[in-house]
Amino acid sequence: MRGPYKALQAQNESSNVVLELPEELKARKIHATFHNSLIRPHVPNNDTRFPNREAKAFYDFGTDNEQEWFVEVIIGHEWANEGLQFRVQWTLGDVTWEPLSGVKELEALDRYLELCGVKRPCDLPKSVSQMNNSTKKRN
Repeated sequence: MRGPYKALQAQNESSNVVLELPEELKARKIHATFHNSLIRPHVPNNDTRFPNREAKAFYDFGTDNEQEWFVEVIIGHEWANEGLQFRVQWTLGDVTWEPLSGVKELEALDRYLELCGVKRPCDLPKSVSQMNNSTKKRN
């Protein structure tokens, strides 16, 4: 199986697959065994067939190039004690909270700021109700 993670073992009796996970995920206590229904093949973009497909922004976790993750879209934000955090949806379907420093160079952040009607991250609403009100005014 090709993709972000190498399949090490398929357990037919339990329909589970054991993946080779990077140390970053092991340190977060992510278990390497997943049910087969959660496993999807990695399908890279075919530039010949889809030349105008939007390129996804590369996010570097410090792992080798075979384990690239791409940001699909920023779907939310939150002001926390640690500062401004963004809810990021990845092309593989995962959703995580990332600090401003991790998304500040991404086109996805520019699109999110535009949708929220602000020019800079520091201008984002401090509460969800403020954001809902500002988007209602724009519609």
